[in-house]
Amino acid sequence: MIRARALGFTLIELMIALAIAATLLLLAAPNFATWNADAQIRAAAESIVSGMRYAQAEAIRRNEPIEFVLNPTTGSGGWTVQQLVGPPLQVGVFAEGATLAAFATAPAAATITTFNSLGGVNANNADTTVPITRVEVTHSGAISNARNLHILVGGGRTGIKVCDPAVSDTTSPRFCTAL
Repeated sequence: MIRARALGFTLIELMIALAIAATLLLLAAPNFATWNADAQIRAAAESIVSGMRYAQAEAIRRNEPIEFVLNPTTGSGGWTVQQLVGPPLQVGVFAEGATLAAFATAPAAATITTFNSLGGVNANNADTTVPITRVEVTHSGAISNARNLHILVGGGRTGIKVCDPAVSDTTSPRFCTAL
């Protein structure tokens, strides 16, 4: 009499498969953490650039100064686009996708950039403070190899630029210029 073999996995086959899966997960975890940190930095930078470009476009469209106000608080910050007098035109919050992004502005502690009716950056804001010329976006966690980004505005530029401070090739569009 011939016995039919039972279908399924043996316990040894299952243990080997689990060991392989666990090893692959352990190898992928650091890369996933770096990817996640890079995604948060990129999301925060894109949000700020979107708000700044909206403020610049509104200043041109309305033919009046428009302020971009940054709240750089990690996890709960955001930005506001507003007229010098009146309610906010648009508000952005770093709640989704950028909760661990950290921000540093240049000049230090600057939080406002005022765009004039031609889309340029005013030399001083309405409250006489100096405008933001650079926002450095980093990760607030313990990820050491995350790719930080800088946002450059004003300083002789006609637009708003996102650049990578780690790029040293001066011919690359991702290079952070000194202007």
